[in-house]
Amino acid sequence: MLPNVITTCTRSWLGRLTLLAGAVAGVLACEEPKEIGLTPTTPVTVSYTDTLTVTRETIRFDSVRSNDQSTMLVGRYTDPIFGRVQTRSFVQLSLGSNFVVTDSATTNVTPASRIVYDSTRLFLDYDQLYYGDTTQTQELQIYRLTDSLNTTINYDISSNVPAEAQPLIRQTIRPRPNTTDSLSFKLTVPDAFGRELMALANTEAGKTTNPALFRAQVRRGLMLTTASSNQAAVIGFSTGSAVVVYYHVEGERRVRFQIFSLAGKRFNQITADRSGTALANLQRGQVLPASATNERTFVQPGTGVTTRLTFPTLTRFVQQARVAINRADLIITPTRSTNDNIYAPYLMSLAELDEKNVLRRTDVTGSGTSRFGGFPFIVPATGPTDRTAISFARPQQVELRERTRDYTFDMTGYLQSIVIGITPNTGLALVAPGGTLFPQNANGGVSDATQAFLTDRVWRAALDGKSSVKLVVFYTTSN
Repeated sequence: MLPNVITTCTRSWLGRLTLLAGAVAGVLACEEPKEIGLTPTTPVTVSYTDTLTVTRETIRFDSVRSNDQSTMLVGRYTDPIFGRVQTRSFVQLSLGSNFVVTDSATTNVTPASRIVYDSTRLFLDYDQLYYGDTTQTQELQIYRLTDSLNTTINYDISSNVPAEAQPLIRQTIRPRPNTTDSLSFKLTVPDAFGRELMALANTEAGKTTNPALFRAQVRRGLMLTTASSNQAAVIGFSTGSAVVVYYHVEGERRVRFQIFSLAGKRFNQITADRSGTALANLQRGQVLPASATNERTFVQPGTGVTTRLTFPTLTRFVQQARVAINRADLIITPTRSTNDNIYAPYLMSLAELDEKNVLRRTDVTGSGTSRFGGFPFIVPATGPTDRTAISFARPQQVELRERTRDYTFDMTGYLQSIVIGITPNTGLALVAPGGTLFPQNANGGVSDATQAFLTDRVWRAALDGKSSVKLVVFYTTSN
């Protein structure tokens, strides 16, 4: 009996079999087929197989860049598979608009002696990302950094910047990330910090035309963390969060405010304690075959853990059977979590790896090397026809299907490109895109396109047994 997903796929192809018989390229040619779509010169047979070997291994990347991501991750939680995870966010304030105070209804700049400080608040806005038990209270702690974040550095999850010994703010919170009546936390900020920001009013550092001068004046950013039970949750906060300084002008009753957003240079630090888990001894750059983890492999983007897939029998199958690939589906079915608050990524992609488990990238330097630059080779929707970036311009981002709880990739063109020697058969890594948002740097530009796919989210997936990954290939052979 075929699995349901295979049956479904077979049914969808029954109506196309007559088309496939006349849509195969070079099946009977003396050389190996290099494209499909030409009419065969002799009778052909359309068949399928779901027995091609797919090798699974758990790997851990050397690093995961979390530089300038779109979400600040704060908190901690415990996963029965991946252990204890803690996240901290480091961020520098950004000046969203000129801090120039004028008298009401005029363009007259107000003297500093007439600007009266009132109070300062920190607003932390949810972006509806969370992992773990949000019913648990947490003590949110905000520290001032003792050093500035470097705008030229690409920080990763292991980066750290020293902070003061005592928190600037501490407050017990109960997160409610899925509600509409509690969109943010409003925390009181000490007046000393607010007055320091107030001193920027009507100065060159208080103008958006001088971002470097502003950063030099403010110097130190903030670290957001929690001191809570490991059974709590990681909460995602938006970079629309901000420190807001309230003030008024002497002789006026109108309350004014200035926004300092948490959208400057930033990164998330993510640490994991895997003691007592199957991944307890997994080190950076290490590979664990499925046989070493009870036939299970794992994916947790934020800690650099993922599954590597290889297709060792593909080329031999095609060469021995003299076949052309008409359709190939790679079906990945993670184990269903028993905890609704610990869930699999809603999107998945496949990224090429080299022999050292490093992401292959397009060469943007012209030097022939691409390891530290360019865009990752993500399995595209069609093709590729060559190794240029344009062939990978339509990367597949596959949703987790609600009914079947799987990710299904169209691998037709990609496997054909392996067979004819365009693409190296060195393995693919499961990566979890963060959606359509690209990470933005402090100046509003894309800081590293790789991060659109290799995110620092701490969602996770476990692939249990050989049936968790199936390669279903429809192919044509000659009689």
